[in-house]
Amino acid sequence: MFKREQCDLCGDCLVDCQWMDVERGQAVEWIEAMMSGERTPVLDRCITCYACNEICPQGANPFDLIAGLQEKYHSLSSEESIAAQEARFEFSQELKDYPTAERVMSICVFGKTDAHLIQGELYDLPRVGGRPYFCWLLFSHIGAESVQRKRAQALVDRLALTGAREVVCFHDDCYAMLARLVPDYGIEVPFRPVHLSEYLVEFLKANKSRVKPLHMNIAYQRPCASRHTPEKEGFIDELFELVGVNRVKRAFDREKALCCAGIKMALGMGDPRPDQEKNILDAKNAGAQALVCLCPMCILSLSGIAQEYEMPLIFLGDLVRMAIGEKEHLG
Repeated sequence: MFKREQCDLCGDCLVDCQWMDVERGQAVEWIEAMMSGERTPVLDRCITCYACNEICPQGANPFDLIAGLQEKYHSLSSEESIAAQEARFEFSQELKDYPTAERVMSICVFGKTDAHLIQGELYDLPRVGGRPYFCWLLFSHIGAESVQRKRAQALVDRLALTGAREVVCFHDDCYAMLARLVPDYGIEVPFRPVHLSEYLVEFLKANKSRVKPLHMNIAYQRPCASRHTPEKEGFIDELFELVGVNRVKRAFDREKALCCAGIKMALGMGDPRPDQEKNILDAKNAGAQALVCLCPMCILSLSGIAQEYEMPLIFLGDLVRMAIGEKEHLG
């Protein structure tokens, strides 16, 4: 939620945004206007990458202010399209046949669309997935943050039925929702959300003797949802060290990460190609032999450009599978 009392009107959130060119004076003027509930050009230029929340030195969560106004003025999506999307993911039936275990993995809605990414020994634990376990974070990307807020309690309740002490989140969005946003909504989470990278690090440490260093230079595609939980970046670095890859230093990494820009096409906000090309070339020019992605949607969005520039895309879990010999090494 936006913390008005912590905003000191420094303007950094807009000045440092990678998606709009705003001078500081204009930035301050627009922030003041938005704090008064007014519509500004920010609502149309924001592509909902959440970066401004991480940029803000005061932790005021300016994206939450922007998101609320995007919904108020329907600047990204119409009421009709939002309602259609909500109906697409709604689950109103009685929940049956869910596992009960100390630890379960939630695969969100990727069981059908990206089943090839959820294969092998790594994923040999009880799973839940499908519409009942959709995390709803999509809706802050389409200007309907209230929908994810409204649906949060049901998501937590369904996961809690498993009796799990820990829920491993296959998707970064699910982890962001459960670890950061749900508590911000005042909802108690009766289990510990575990990020995929933490889970993979645990697996690698338990199977050290099986790991063969990959000896690759890789770039990392940090997904937008990671802006909500930057503290897990340490697990990403530890994972890369354990599998023997070098994370190259490049312009668009860590706090300066450039999102996949897929939302631009989805919402008709312009051609994402120039931004995606800039991202892939940044990785290539830094000496990366592959781009490692945490989010399946990033892979989908970047695959065309990456193929053109002969930049292989590797899912984070598949990197671990390569290191233990389950998948063929690209080198």
